[in-house]
Amino acid sequence: MQAKKIILKSLIITSLGCFASINLVAQSPFTGIENLFSEPKSYTLFNTKTPLKIDGELNEKAWLDSSWSDFFVDIEGDLKPVPTTKTRIKMLWDEKYLYIAAQLQEPHVWANTKPEKDIIFRDNVFKIFIDPDNNMNDDFEIQINPQNNMLFLIMNKPYRDAGVPVSGWIPIGLQSAVKINGTINKAEDIDNGWTAEIALPLSAFNFNPKDAKQNTNLRINFLRTNFDFLVKDGVYSKALDSTGKAFAPHYSCWSPQGIINMHYPERWGYTLFSENTPNHSEQTFIVPYSEKQRKYLWLAYYKQKEYFKKNKRYASSLNELKVSENDIQIDGKKNTLNLEANSRQFLISIKEEGSNSIITLDQDGLISK
Repeated sequence: MQAKKIILKSLIITSLGCFASINLVAQSPFTGIENLFSEPKSYTLFNTKTPLKIDGELNEKAWLDSSWSDFFVDIEGDLKPVPTTKTRIKMLWDEKYLYIAAQLQEPHVWANTKPEKDIIFRDNVFKIFIDPDNNMNDDFEIQINPQNNMLFLIMNKPYRDAGVPVSGWIPIGLQSAVKINGTINKAEDIDNGWTAEIALPLSAFNFNPKDAKQNTNLRINFLRTNFDFLVKDGVYSKALDSTGKAFAPHYSCWSPQGIINMHYPERWGYTLFSENTPNHSEQTFIVPYSEKQRKYLWLAYYKQKEYFKKNKRYASSLNELKVSENDIQIDGKKNTLNLEANSRQFLISIKEEGSNSIITLDQDGLISK
């Protein structure tokens, strides 16, 4: 009898342990998609009191005193190995411009010399993605290649939400330069890489860093695209697979997206515009409370999009999505999630208990407050 009691007690303890483990896992609603909820990186942009000469040299004191970002990682982050070629950026600002410098290590600097369908965005390029008001719609994409050729796109909303890009736009007052640390399109030698320096007019984004309400609104990320190549008769071209199609490019970015898609603006990095010059200490970026609330909006959004793929309609309740409405604790404060939906549209909202502030997210990925 004593042996039976010991066995029974052991089973109960084991069962309780299992339940504890289950509850522990259940406490995180982001389990299984953690890659989409890692904290984006941040960068302090210092102010340059003297306008910069855009020549690709980066030899002004403001640039020399500015810190380089971390080296880029794979677009999926820790899910993939560290890129074989290094890339990093610096940023500055003044009253007129957002300055961006990119340093790209590359032993073979090459660019397409033919004006056919293989245009810039299908080549080795450096890309900039900007959301100036952190609403996840009306974003900008800017591309530059080693020849200083550029492409500009405005997205009314992300591709995932049936967004349509508008091209042909060039910011008035734009300046850019590229410096090749080696020789471009010369296969016989080994290069060090290339540097891009760009001055983007702040007026093009309707963004004012001196406005306290806008100061931390600008979200940004950077992508480097590299294709495998081959050389024939001294000419570079993309390596092709057995079907004659170019191999998928290698993507590396500053703040990891967690997915092979740059058009997830909620994954872009944070910025903090400082009135100080670059010889000051960097300011610590503190993720705003509202950004922590948004994580739960995006959780429901992702699940709604997945639900639509399977059912050809949106879920009418959070219960259908297996998303909790009430058990949301953010910095010790209780929040409530709400969903309004029909088969083709939805609006998710989050509200802190006792607060009048509500943040919403709709089927187009538009954030409103």
